[in-house]
Amino acid sequence: MIDLRSDTVTRPTPEMLNAMCTAPLGDDVLGDEPTVQKLEAKVAEMTGKETAVFVPSGTMANQIAIWLHTKPGDGILVEENSHILHYEAAGPAMIAGVKTTSVPGQNGIMDVEKLKTSFPPDDPHCAPVTLVCAEDTANRGGGYAYPIETLDAIAQTAQDNQARCHLDGARLFNAQVKTGVSAARRAAQFDTVSICFSKGLGAPVGSALCLPQSMRRDAIRARKMLGGGMRQSGVIAAAALYALEHHVDRLAEDHQKAITLAEGLKQHGYEVVPPQTNMVYFKHPKAQQILDQAEQQGVRALTAKAQTVRLVTHLDVNESDIEKSIEIFGKLLNS
Repeated sequence: MIDLRSDTVTRPTPEMLNAMCTAPLGDDVLGDEPTVQKLEAKVAEMTGKETAVFVPSGTMANQIAIWLHTKPGDGILVEENSHILHYEAAGPAMIAGVKTTSVPGQNGIMDVEKLKTSFPPDDPHCAPVTLVCAEDTANRGGGYAYPIETLDAIAQTAQDNQARCHLDGARLFNAQVKTGVSAARRAAQFDTVSICFSKGLGAPVGSALCLPQSMRRDAIRARKMLGGGMRQSGVIAAAALYALEHHVDRLAEDHQKAITLAEGLKQHGYEVVPPQTNMVYFKHPKAQQILDQAEQQGVRALTAKAQTVRLVTHLDVNESDIEKSIEIFGKLLNS
């Protein structure tokens, strides 16, 4: 079965498994987990932040960031297709007690001019916006990477309105590889940034919230409240550390596979969104029906919307898998 549902489906490579099996271990809740400490230092350096906190998931990293930057009754602004808005189970309302308002964008990239007009007046009737969140790359936007000028403008707009800013960088290293602009530079103007290790980087589990040292203690407290404190978590931190050391540059291979896949689908007559990174979106009036048929022939994928299919390339998909997928979808469209 060729699995194009997500880049989260990857399995650890033999080398990654070896790193996991040989990692020195401690107890992270008690503060003496050496592999976690090494990972946190590494990812903090790569994102240009003072420190990092290892957490089980990207959703937890985002929700801790929102909790850190707000108080109950505040408002946050996110792009209309953002992961925080659509796929985090109303976490901002439940956990931080804040109101989430969406800002229009294009391909998941927030419109800065619309952002500027989204801040409410200084009026007791309105929830004050104290946080702006951007997502790089933009999942529901087709895996598009933010132009660095737009990221800077978003952060500046937040600052101009006395708000903080958080970067959901679940696939930030895909953006780095695509644009040539480092993760640290992309996150430079943001107060916090989350990184996910279990997507294109190929680790089995884990994310990090990178942040100022002054926020670390509160972030660990929030992680504890959410049940994210882990003990011998160096086992999984070792996988994430291996991914940072060996799997960042290879993301370019996934991007090229996505281009090949998109071109093949387009040649068969599909309406395809040109990919920037490792996601291919195409239109079909009966998206779920064609996916059901594709699975019967050996390819798995997911719908993004009622008439949109999302295919994601990753570490466990090779060139032969791409060619076979093109062939199967081509036959389905023309049958």
